[in-house]
Amino acid sequence: MNLPRATEYQIHCAIVELLELRLPEGCLVHHSPNEGNHRVQYRTKQKKMGMRPGWPDLEILVPRYYWKQADNWAPIFLEVKRPKGRVTNAQARVHKYLKSIGCHVFIVHGVDEVSEILDKGWWQ
Repeated sequence: MNLPRATEYQIHCAIVELLELRLPEGCLVHHSPNEGNHRVQYRTKQKKMGMRPGWPDLEILVPRYYWKQADNWAPIFLEVKRPKGRVTNAQARVHKYLKSIGCHVFIVHGVDEVSEILDKGWWQ
């Protein structure tokens, strides 16, 4: 169920909840906290620690042994947006790079879209 008036935070949390229920055991879901407005000092510190502007909201690691085709294994990235949300230029650049090195990158607007991705059955 997509929530048209939900905040991006609410959509994000609902997606994480779905992933925790649907992904096989041993998978890892990670959020890189690079959203929001922060002081310059915080952004400078985060950049020194490796934070990348435009990095997708969620990273999903599914162990290779779950994949039907082991050579198709790659990290899965989800960029969470509100129903009318748009990708920034920084996000578009990062997504393009991740795809160029073989990662799976999806822009999702709710749990229904994530369910469709999971239903494709890459893993057993």
